[in-house]
Amino acid sequence: MGTTAKKKKRLETTLAAAVAHPVRTRCLVVLAERVASPAEIARELGLDVSKVGYHVSALAQANLIEQVGSRPVRGAVEHFYKAIELPLVSDDQETELPLKERQVFAESVLSIYAANAAHAIEDGTLLARTDNHLTRLAMHVDEEGWQEMTDAYMGLFERVMEIRAASADRMGGGAEASSIPVLSFLSLFEMPKSP
Repeated sequence: MGTTAKKKKRLETTLAAAVAHPVRTRCLVVLAERVASPAEIARELGLDVSKVGYHVSALAQANLIEQVGSRPVRGAVEHFYKAIELPLVSDDQETELPLKERQVFAESVLSIYAANAAHAIEDGTLLARTDNHLTRLAMHVDEEGWQEMTDAYMGLFERVMEIRAASADRMGGGAEASSIPVLSFLSLFEMPKSP
């Protein structure tokens, strides 16, 4: 198997691991938001702990989550996990990262996004609001158009962060019940040329 085929297979494996089963998707969603054990997730989802444990193990093998602690419980050991931490990376910082690290980062972001989207579809929240936004737009641009688009995406990202901060100020840290859980996923990437 060539290098490109191996990379593609690894990406397919990682992305597939996130959405291979609805339970796995739910586990990844929980672990992207907080630290939890398979037993805690099982209680939250009303499922058998061995079933949840199987899917948590699969996520760990795909390097989407990591063990962050453990504690003894009635003669056994309860392990705690969280999604791999994904820091915000500037263009300059990304340029300094090796391709392998950038690929792992991209796989993790896409996997968590796919899990979040699958969970929102399953629970009916993705389309609950008619003013939601979900767009896929394929196009061709020249080099100047590419630069203009990256600038536009960074401008939107900065505005989204401002809105998030203003909302947090208005809610005052204690309005969890009235808050709206939101996922903003911005992406812009070059596609392979058609054969």
